[in-house]
Amino acid sequence: MEKVSKPQRQLFGHPVGLTVSSFMALAQAFGNYGMSAILIYYLYKSTASGGLGFTQDVSAQLVNVYNSLMFMAGIIGAYVADRFIGVRKAMVVGYLMKTVGYALLAIPGGGVPLYLVSQLVLLFSAASMGTSLYAMAGKLYKKEDSRRDAGFSVMYIMNNVGAIAPVITGSIALALNYHAGFLFAAVIQGAGFILYVMTAKSVYGDIGMKPDDPFPATRRKKMIAYMLIGAVAVIATLILLFVTGVLTPKSFSNIISTISIFIPLVYLVIIITSKKTSPEEAVKVRYFIFIFVCNCFNMMIWSQSTSILAIYAAEQVNLNFLGMEWTPAAFQTVPAVFAVVFGSILGALWTKMGAKQPNTAKKFGLGTFLWGLGPIFMVIPFMLYSSDVKVSPLWLIVFYAIIILGEGLTSPIGMASATMVAPAAFTAQMVTVWQLSQSTGAGLSAIAVNFYKQGHESTYFLVIGGITAGIGLLVWLLNKNIASKMQHGK
Repeated sequence: MEKVSKPQRQLFGHPVGLTVSSFMALAQAFGNYGMSAILIYYLYKSTASGGLGFTQDVSAQLVNVYNSLMFMAGIIGAYVADRFIGVRKAMVVGYLMKTVGYALLAIPGGGVPLYLVSQLVLLFSAASMGTSLYAMAGKLYKKEDSRRDAGFSVMYIMNNVGAIAPVITGSIALALNYHAGFLFAAVIQGAGFILYVMTAKSVYGDIGMKPDDPFPATRRKKMIAYMLIGAVAVIATLILLFVTGVLTPKSFSNIISTISIFIPLVYLVIIITSKKTSPEEAVKVRYFIFIFVCNCFNMMIWSQSTSILAIYAAEQVNLNFLGMEWTPAAFQTVPAVFAVVFGSILGALWTKMGAKQPNTAKKFGLGTFLWGLGPIFMVIPFMLYSSDVKVSPLWLIVFYAIIILGEGLTSPIGMASATMVAPAAFTAQMVTVWQLSQSTGAGLSAIAVNFYKQGHESTYFLVIGGITAGIGLLVWLLNKNIASKMQHGK
């Protein structure tokens, strides 16, 4: 096991490496949010307007395919980091490739070919790095360190500060062009890469330099060759299926989304039953499943906020508020503001409380209950007002306040827990499994939407909110046993 460097107090009493990791999270969020915010417009705007001229349907499908593949590539990236290159080298390759991917989109006149190349480069970045940044942050703390939750709260805050990037890249694209917006994303992403290169040796030492479960040296080159050949074969097969019309972006996205519901659960079983996982580590991961399931339902609620409630904002909310005319999209910035505020308060609270803070399961149970309370709260306006009445935007603002307070108690805590319970051989892969709860939640949302009927919103939101709140209460009630098993493995 790698040694953890002596803690250096620089940011809220945390290891100095957290400062670098947090700014890298900020840069990554700026780059990702900034690129994603304008990509779909770049795809469907006419060539005369600086876009690529796809239809809106095809553009949406292309974005969905990209997002789905990023989840899959992240699994490969975690495996590569744990078995071949270690999280530090994975971060170098990943950040460099992300910067190149965004920069390719910034080149004027590249058209569809350069767009496709950029997407492949970004997928290669994910397949090289996975969630190594957060796995690396976890290595800064000993397993029993009470500062872990607060440290990940800091990274959570920085990630949400990056959520303001769409406002910037959107304004740049409007004032100049889409390529200038993509250039901004590339510059910020590149800044994170440069910061790491300049400071890594002094703040991280040797932590994360070697893979946690190295592949046998005698078979390493052959395995890498097989992986590259396999990747080329898969890409060639997909291109052939798309060209011949056997596969469409929509059908492919649906297939990947369905698979993504089950992949993390299968992955957890593989980790628990692996010979490389000790009995104590297996117990920790088994009880971690309580936390994982909670987050799947939390992410289901989040998907409602970006779909059904996004339409609600456009159709049934009075957008004249505080003397200004709001756009429906402006409501997507509200969660980021709440996340920074609540994340700052909670992170400081956990640091101040130290060993006296609530255990992980208690935090997660309460947070999940709040996630469920959000849609239950929205039952009120659905029952009070008919569909032809424009309601106050305060209803949505309060909804976001409730669920984002829940997120402050779950998102950074869950990431910290994944690094805490991770078996030594699956450090990066456990973080990736945690991230995949987002895809499982999106899949649950897709299933839930089949039961949604316009005019019956109150029943729909009462059911999904009630189920989520009930799961949160269960974990809350069982918190002592769950937390003890996750901490000690027995």
